[in-house]
Amino acid sequence: VAGVILNLVLLYAIRRFTKKALGSYKQLLTIFAGYDVFLTILHSTVKPVREQHVVIVGTTFGVAGIFDDRVRFSSQHFAEQKSQRITSFYASCFTVPFALMNIHFLYRFWSIRRPDLLYLFSVNKFIAFLTFFPIAEFIMWYLMCINGLTGEGTEVGKTVLISETGRRFGKEFKEGWLMMDHWACLRCEINQHTIQESGNFQLQIFVMLMCYNAIMIISFSIASTFGILTFYYIQRTETISMQALNMQLKLFIAVCGQTLVPLIFVYIPYFCVLNLPFFRLPIFKMDDLCMLFTSCFPAWDAIILIVLMKDYRDGLISIIRRKKIIPMGNTVISTLFIASTI
Repeated sequence: VAGVILNLVLLYAIRRFTKKALGSYKQLLTIFAGYDVFLTILHSTVKPVREQHVVIVGTTFGVAGIFDDRVRFSSQHFAEQKSQRITSFYASCFTVPFALMNIHFLYRFWSIRRPDLLYLFSVNKFIAFLTFFPIAEFIMWYLMCINGLTGEGTEVGKTVLISETGRRFGKEFKEGWLMMDHWACLRCEINQHTIQESGNFQLQIFVMLMCYNAIMIISFSIASTFGILTFYYIQRTETISMQALNMQLKLFIAVCGQTLVPLIFVYIPYFCVLNLPFFRLPIFKMDDLCMLFTSCFPAWDAIILIVLMKDYRDGLISIIRRKKIIPMGNTVISTLFIASTI
């Protein structure tokens, strides 16, 4: 709920207080805030009917969800497939914001280095070309989840994860798993404690891991490259006024702040839960925190942008604190009042 409210407030601020000097960048901000609203609604829609958790035991990573008892399906197999697809769709949706951030950085880079190209952001063909990248990233992540991960068979790693869900959550998630058993378990004994022996290297899982890492690293590298180049040319430019330069720097800081939000709340948790089990490294409760972090991401994204964009911050404050002019004879008294929040 907080994510929806904050992003709707941000959408209002973008519409109401964005200066004309920002040009097409206003549409980019609107798209980003609108997508955050979608992510919040997605989380709020899925959560009441489906409990979902990330679980890591040893070198085995898994994510699964079970539907509420009130949700009925014609067969268990259909319910399992439904659960896997929802998990894949949910995880894939949260990869889109970083692709959108790359477009933001491209705009900021062109605005300081090639302002003559900014008109392209109003050309339909170029907009369609840019739209391809976040959609392609979503599709690749989804297809890799559905087709590249295991969880439909009876492998030992799945048994370990099922037992762990029973221990942690008081109920066993028996089906609907998407899992990466990096070093396939050879033996499993469950007697109060879960014991697993890691053995065979799984080539398919390793290839999927490298593909996931490639998507994340490439996205972050593109954003970093545009960010570094933008800052470099902001420092060196001599062709624009000091006022315009200050505005460029403030917008650059804002987009960097926005980039840190999906990096901290989505990409770092994703990277940790996917890679740490492979190297047998401690996960520091990251499997428990992963879903919490992703659910908090849209709200923090709106907060960061409102705080860093002075026009939006001041505009919203002006709504809360309105100046009231009261005429008294030949004297005008200016008073401030704070709107009631009750």
